[in-house]
Amino acid sequence: MTAIPVLVTPPARPVVSLEDAKAHLQIDHDEQDAMIEGLVLAATAHLDGWRGVLGRAILPQGWQETHVGPGPYMLAMPDVSEVTASAGGAVSVELTALGPMVTLAEPVEGVTLSYTCGLPAGQLRAAEVAVKLYLTHLYFGYDLSPAFGAMVEALRWRAV
Repeated sequence: MTAIPVLVTPPARPVVSLEDAKAHLQIDHDEQDAMIEGLVLAATAHLDGWRGVLGRAILPQGWQETHVGPGPYMLAMPDVSEVTASAGGAVSVELTALGPMVTLAEPVEGVTLSYTCGLPAGQLRAAEVAVKLYLTHLYFGYDLSPAFGAMVEALRWRAV
C-alpha cells in the first residue's frame, strides 16, 4: 500500500520567476506584481506535487511518507534522487514500472521515509512552458490550448 506523501521542504525557487511571467504575459508595469506572483503559485500548484495533475515534483523538493508493516516500500512519487529512513541504516532504491521501491538493509515494521525528488533536467523546460500556458489561462481567461494538454500528458507520471 502506498503511503500519502507530505511536503516537508518546498522548492527553493518558483518554477517561473515574476520577470519571466511578466514577459510571457507582456506586462511592463509593476501594479499587478503581487497578483501575478499569486497566479504563478496557483498555476504551479495545479501541476506540481503529489496532488497536482502531473503527480510529480517539478523542482527539487523534500517529501516524507510513513509506511506501516514490513517493506519493501513503494514511494508515491517518481524522480527520486535521495532517500533516508527514520530507522537509519542503508537504503536501496529500485526503479520499477510501478515507481521507486525502497528496501531497508534491516527490516522494520514501519518507517518514515524522507526523500528528494524533482523532474529530470530534460523535462524542466516543458514544465516551465506548461506553467506559463496555465498562467495565461488564469490571467486572461483564455481557453487552454491543445498544446497545454499535450504537454501535461507528456509530463504526467502514472504508475502502471
